[in-house]
Amino acid sequence: MSAIAPIVDAALVPERFDPATSDRTLRLGLSDASEVWLLPPLLRILARDAPGMRVVVVPVQFRTVVAAFAAGLDAAATVADELPASLRRAPLLQSGFVCVHDPRHAPFRTLTERTYFAHEHVIVSYNADLRGVVEDTLRKQRKIRCSVPTFASLGALIEGTALLATVPSIVARELVRLRPRLAIKRLPFEPYTGTIELLWPAASDDDEPGRWLRARVTEIAQAAG
Repeated sequence: MSAIAPIVDAALVPERFDPATSDRTLRLGLSDASEVWLLPPLLRILARDAPGMRVVVVPVQFRTVVAAFAAGLDAAATVADELPASLRRAPLLQSGFVCVHDPRHAPFRTLTERTYFAHEHVIVSYNADLRGVVEDTLRKQRKIRCSVPTFASLGALIEGTALLATVPSIVARELVRLRPRLAIKRLPFEPYTGTIELLWPAASDDDEPGRWLRARVTEIAQAAG
């Protein structure tokens, strides 16, 4: 046997992935709703277990996620429609919708449908219009004062006003945690229950850093659910 053969064989063996020493940069697609509950704990895990790894967050939603994968995502957490066979999917958590309000300015113990439609609302619309999940599912138009493209500013917009916001329950919990003066009320109807899914390219099934990232995202979702 050639003396160089063991050296060649060793060079061909892929280096074992160790998150503690890895400097891999991963591209993670997140809907703005997922960013609220997923990104902060993920960054804490990276700081603790993988200090050299970095995450580039790419904003996605159900209309854009396939194109985002074509541009090089390692994984995504969002609601998705039909997907090509080149992408894998697994459920992360289900989230219904609730109402968030400031009880100092919009006081009610129980939210009735009449009260709900009598108030003004701030909505999140990816289409930059005055339609949200209630309009699309119930076919009833709310009194919309403001339409914004993401959930990021909702807490600041609601606090100190009589505006109502209808948001996924997992987002609502985070809004109230950050702004304890806000309150959550059950809706007098159920407009929609969505499943947030973990998506990744089938070609990266055996990519160890990608698998590590997907495992951490799944753990965070289990804790949040």
